[in-house]
Amino acid sequence: MKRTYYFFLFLLFLYWSCTSADSTPKKTISAADLTTAYKAIDSLKQFINNGDIIFRNGRDEISQAARSMNRKDTSFSHCGIVFIEKDSAFVYHALGGIYNPGQKLRRDLLDSFCTPAENNAIGLYRHSLQKEQIEKLKLVVTNYYKGGLKFDMYFNYFSDDVMYCSEFVFKSINQSLNGAYNKYVRLDTLPYGVTTDDIFLNENCRLIKRLQIDW
Repeated sequence: MKRTYYFFLFLLFLYWSCTSADSTPKKTISAADLTTAYKAIDSLKQFINNGDIIFRNGRDEISQAARSMNRKDTSFSHCGIVFIEKDSAFVYHALGGIYNPGQKLRRDLLDSFCTPAENNAIGLYRHSLQKEQIEKLKLVVTNYYKGGLKFDMYFNYFSDDVMYCSEFVFKSINQSLNGAYNKYVRLDTLPYGVTTDDIFLNENCRLIKRLQIDW
């Protein structure tokens, strides 16, 4: 009973953590600092490949709670999958909260996803995928988006019709690899399934570029 109670509290924290960067007022930043920050974010675009994973860390206390739920590395609180479409970088990500009232999978421009007014760290990572696997990943993500995949406020890894942020990213990659990542799912400890750091600490994943945005 006690274990169930603490797990419920964890779900509550994690639910709000995945809404963190979108549920707080934007930080007031000088025009010069904002320009510098967006230039840094823009510099990421030259490194992006289709299927890359983008991570961000919100500035607010709820994001801090989200980071604390990671297993080992507390650098980031949210993540999504990047694709280049018509010369623009778009991030597909599962998000809940008041700024996504429909709770459906989002498709946001990279600049919007990484907005420095709400985030202080960005990480671009890449899993070892072949061309055909990236193509399959794109198909999987597109189908989720067109199907209106909704955010899972209960964080139940075993339900595939609704998903939380890291679950969406992990399951999409896993499908592109025909289930090869099943061995990385954690059922021996809370939280069950996958956490944000499970994705970038995966042995098949490498850092491409990291930005720290501080003022």
